[in-house]
Amino acid sequence: MRKTILRTVVAVFFVLGTIVGAHAAAYNFNGYWIDVEAWAGEGENETILVVDWNRLDQEANGKDIVSESHAFGFRWDGTAYESDMLTAFNDAGILTVTTSYGGDFIDNIGYWDEEDNEVHMHIEEGSWNLASTDDPNNYWGGLDWAGWTGDPTEWDFNTAGITAELLEDGLFEGINAIMYYGTWPDYADDQLTIPFAEPVPVPAAIWLLGSGLVGLIGVRRKSRN
Repeated sequence: MRKTILRTVVAVFFVLGTIVGAHAAAYNFNGYWIDVEAWAGEGENETILVVDWNRLDQEANGKDIVSESHAFGFRWDGTAYESDMLTAFNDAGILTVTTSYGGDFIDNIGYWDEEDNEVHMHIEEGSWNLASTDDPNNYWGGLDWAGWTGDPTEWDFNTAGITAELLEDGLFEGINAIMYYGTWPDYADDQLTIPFAEPVPVPAAIWLLGSGLVGLIGVRRKSRN
């Protein structure tokens, strides 16, 4: 009976692993399904970076932007800063990141969205807001360099620069394009948009395997009585 139960458990996890691999874009991060474009780094700790260009690059693309924001996953061990994460994405060829002031602040972030055939790049270098949260449903608000806002935010604003901002396992990191000097186009906005994904469906076959496993465990328990 023990061998039968073990084989059933292995079969269930094999099917689950196959399903997750087939839907790699949809990732369950601490209970939230996020459409993750790519991963960089290795380790026990995880964070999800969301970069929102707020459609400011729409004119440069010569068409309406399909996806104004994209999410990227980063893993690490020990201590890592936001700059380490961005360097990893840049070195992996996932993002093109340029910085200034000795690498403390972001100039620009570029990304080629192959699926939608869009190139994301800010039209005003250096104009970004950065913050973190454990809840992607929190309101972004109207952040600025000083952390003051007339539009209260529920995110934790980063005022220290990317080389001083420590990453924390399980948090979302947001980088949002704004306009410090230019004028907002009518089609743009200043709010960070999380690219939520649809939950990965669990086929009926898995539920049947799961039901069979529960049934076998129930049989085993009864046999002990």
